[in-house]
Amino acid sequence: MRIIVILIILSITFISLPSNAKDQNNLSRYQKNAETLAIESPQQAARLVQNRIGGKVLKVSKQKNNNRVGYKVKLITEDGHIISVLVDAHSGRIQK
Repeated sequence: MRIIVILIILSITFISLPSNAKDQNNLSRYQKNAETLAIESPQQAARLVQNRIGGKVLKVSKQKNNNRVGYKVKLITEDGHIISVLVDAHSGRIQK
């Protein structure tokens, strides 16, 4: 009888292992993606652009291009020009 109970417990444990491994892989993938982002939010992108260029931020929108995530920041400069720049979320680089 004990052997049957032990075999049942072992089989349940081994059956549940693949699903746990899959969850761990998904968690690891999420953690890797989160760690590679230098800019994690639209607010952070807006602050970065405002600190480097100046002016007032009008709008921030999330952009995805070729599996690269970024933000398009539209702002009005102190001399009245409206410009849009792209912020690469992975590197934090600003492209005009």
